[in-house]
Amino acid sequence: MIQVYRFLVKKSSYSIIAVVGVLLIFSASLKAQQIEGPSMVRAINFVKEVPSLSSQLEKGTFQTPVKSNVIQEVNPKRRTTNQVVPGKGFPKDGDPLVKTEKSKQITKSYTSEPLQVFEANTSRFTPSDPTGAVGLNHYVAAWNAGFKIFDKQGNLLVDEASLGTLFEGNTEGDPIVLYDAPADRFIITEFEKDNQSGGVNGLNIAICKGSDPVNDGWYIYTAGFETGEFPDYPKYSVWHDGYYITSNILINTDTAGNKSNAIFVMEREKMLQGLANVGFLGFPLPTLQTNGFFSPQFFNISSPQAPTTGPATVVYLQDDSWSGVADDHLKLWDLNVNWTTPQSSTISQPNILTVSDFNSVFDGGSFSNLPQPSGPDIDALQGTIMNQAQFRKFNTYNSAVFNFAVNVAPSGQELAGIRWYELRQAGDGQPWSVFQEGTYISPTGNNAFAASMALDSQGTIGMGYTTVSASTPVTINYTGRYANDPLGEMTVPEALIAASTGVSASERYADYTHLTVDPADGNTFWFISEYFNTQRKDIIGVFKLAPDFTNDVQVVSIDSPEDGALTSAQSISITIRNAGIASQSNFPVTYSVANVATVTETFTGTLAFNESATYTFAQTADLSIMGQTYTLSASTGLSSDEDPSNDSVEQTVTNLWQDDLGVTALLAPQSQTPLSAEENLTVQITNFGSAAQTNFPVYYEVDNGSRITETFSASIAAESVANYTFNTPIDFSELRTYSVVTGTDLATDSDNSNNSISSQITSSYCMPVANCALADDGITQINLEGTIFNTTCTDSGYSNNTDTVFDLDIQGNPYTGLLQAGFENTSYAIFIDLNDNGTFESSELVSNDIIALSNRDTPFTIELPEGVNLGTYRMRLRSKDSEFGGNLIDPCDDIAYGRITDVSVRIFNSLSVEENIFPDGELVVIEREKNQFQISLSTTEIQDKMALTVFSVSGQKLAENWIENEYGSFKYNLDMSYASSGVYIVRIGNSKGGQSKKIVVR
Repeated sequence: MIQVYRFLVKKSSYSIIAVVGVLLIFSASLKAQQIEGPSMVRAINFVKEVPSLSSQLEKGTFQTPVKSNVIQEVNPKRRTTNQVVPGKGFPKDGDPLVKTEKSKQITKSYTSEPLQVFEANTSRFTPSDPTGAVGLNHYVAAWNAGFKIFDKQGNLLVDEASLGTLFEGNTEGDPIVLYDAPADRFIITEFEKDNQSGGVNGLNIAICKGSDPVNDGWYIYTAGFETGEFPDYPKYSVWHDGYYITSNILINTDTAGNKSNAIFVMEREKMLQGLANVGFLGFPLPTLQTNGFFSPQFFNISSPQAPTTGPATVVYLQDDSWSGVADDHLKLWDLNVNWTTPQSSTISQPNILTVSDFNSVFDGGSFSNLPQPSGPDIDALQGTIMNQAQFRKFNTYNSAVFNFAVNVAPSGQELAGIRWYELRQAGDGQPWSVFQEGTYISPTGNNAFAASMALDSQGTIGMGYTTVSASTPVTINYTGRYANDPLGEMTVPEALIAASTGVSASERYADYTHLTVDPADGNTFWFISEYFNTQRKDIIGVFKLAPDFTNDVQVVSIDSPEDGALTSAQSISITIRNAGIASQSNFPVTYSVANVATVTETFTGTLAFNESATYTFAQTADLSIMGQTYTLSASTGLSSDEDPSNDSVEQTVTNLWQDDLGVTALLAPQSQTPLSAEENLTVQITNFGSAAQTNFPVYYEVDNGSRITETFSASIAAESVANYTFNTPIDFSELRTYSVVTGTDLATDSDNSNNSISSQITSSYCMPVANCALADDGITQINLEGTIFNTTCTDSGYSNNTDTVFDLDIQGNPYTGLLQAGFENTSYAIFIDLNDNGTFESSELVSNDIIALSNRDTPFTIELPEGVNLGTYRMRLRSKDSEFGGNLIDPCDDIAYGRITDVSVRIFNSLSVEENIFPDGELVVIEREKNQFQISLSTTEIQDKMALTVFSVSGQKLAENWIENEYGSFKYNLDMSYASSGVYIVRIGNSKGGQSKKIVVR
């Protein structure tokens, strides 16, 4: 039996009058406190017990997952209208928290390798949705359709079990594994969806009856936790008084302005005992704004040390790229549950935390974002507080850490990084504030995303994450930071867990990743994620950042001297670090030069764990021989040191010559650029020496000819560079390759081996795009977004009476292109005969034919009108001596007029030819007011959701908004008031086809 109460209705034992009175009083109280009560109150009386997995194996009732031979997509992401506004939001020029330089400590003080790495599953689902949690003696991992249980050494204890082993008849997926650390219990969840077999939209939850998930039975709750709308992408968290849930649920508002449930909570204490009459509450999130995909997260207790009082807190990002958000910030809501009188439970108005600007939007909200070496771009998991937001209680404060993916590149570019936070409160139930925030980017330059993070018992943060790029497949990594590291920085160098040997055939990636902390030691991190080897697989990496040694002191680096003018009494400075648990002081430090005459002194300060200090030796070194390179060694000599492998470092240092110059690069002209009879040579000069230099000779020689010498009259500081442009020009007009030697001629130069360089410069009309190897055969190439198209010259030789004709293979319908041509200050007319009638005379122009005029080397736009079919059309070029006539340009004659030096075309894929899947409808754009557009398409043919996509004219996807067919029409109100003025493209459709139109923003 399930008792259901809605809108704060009291139990039936109250009279109707009493209920109304209580509701009125309570409603007034809520309004005064600016809090809201539950929008749903239920009591769940159905619970089932399922035998242990070990007993099911004995009885033959154990179920293994059904493995399909066909890879299937499961649970397509559900989303409503996207609230991303094109052009809106900051930052515009990259993430402000990205660190451009890292300290020596970050790069040299610590290296880490995982303790264990093992594959958990091969998935036939895309994505696999990996999740897992570690307990005192077990690790439980799950994915769509199944789960496994391992011991702490990574040994499989039970064959893969179907989720149906626990939830009879339900294998819908999106499981979440939790370890309730205060109770020492494992929990496995999944959602249920409304379907023909009798399922309802709701949540299923299995709680182990004891601490052993293999040999203890399970309490199963599969009825009553109904969510109304489908609970897509659920996130669960453990709190002292409940199990708290968020999901990507459709949040409707009724006619009275009441929003439907956004978050839910289950009565934990009764469920741990397998009791009935379990409370289940649903709440709205006041003032919530989303981008159409809803994924906040409650703080999750990650250790046995748990609060016994205080509200549960849910956090979500608010991006100013979204409609209704004025500035980037975090919102935190407090949920106070009273299980004695559930109707009096409340959710607060949000606590708003101001943070540094971020951009959580990729490709206008599209799910296809990050390139891999081949295959489709994969999902960056944007707009999501990643699983989980982990809470940990310390002696004097509480912390919570969480992260989400951000685009760290300037506008129009894309690079994924990880924005992460540590929030702190002074004690249970106290306000939260930002203790530190950072944006992590991979040192490899690859996209970093899909992270999960947690705190260990010492306040060290561990974070597992994924990297990927166009040249590097999905790779699973981890990093971290110690409690006393500089705030906002992940200081542990990127460490590898596993690299893929294949790529994803789908844009869907992981959805979940999950990192938890071993309660047995409080310091070991267990991370599960998804990679491709060669199939889609889930992999577990185990790592530890806390020190293994009590006594361990190391030299991080030799800081001085550096290359330069060294002396016979040179100071030696080093950085030392305590890498062990125990504080250290009064230990020996040493240095030697070329392993001769070791100098030993005593560091008398005190270093706690992870603290560093600079030590300068009292005894100096003789490094006075000019031009000599010295090898310096430095080490610590702690007698009780348990890890001598990190005690010492070695470094070379050079006493530079005082006078040492040389040319190190030829900067201009560039090789294989059409060159003239008067080209000026520009070189880079490097001062290798220790003294500044000025008024010295610099020269060049061409093809072993006479040396041209000039004087560099500026000043170049020691160990720096400067550019110099010769005043005497060079004749590079002949089409061939030239040999050029450039150098310096300082009279007092001590090292003549680095004075000069030799270079080759090729002068050709064919570069950079045309095909030089075929320069005489009339073939010119057109570059189309990285794809080469040939246009064939059908005329031979120069003629005043015939146009130069090309075959132009048009690959888009319609498209906007940039066509660039020019040589020797001549302007050109470019004609495209779309009707193939062979004429371009002004009196015979057909309306669809294209005429465009260009000045030399100036890009211009040629726009093909709608209705142009795929095919080959004639393109003609002529010089613009008159409106439509004049001398003709013949690219086959590269002596009289030269070849076309650069023809490039850009086609915007949004406007490519596609099947019209709306034969009964037409895309209509109405500008209701300035830069506010109503986009609509009426159709009875298509009832599924469609994407409204906005593109810039360069092809960049600015917004992708999923819309429903309401009463036979797809409609969307598009706000372009934040976008720059210009032409944009809007499209309604799906992967099978659609319709597009232009809009103009003024």
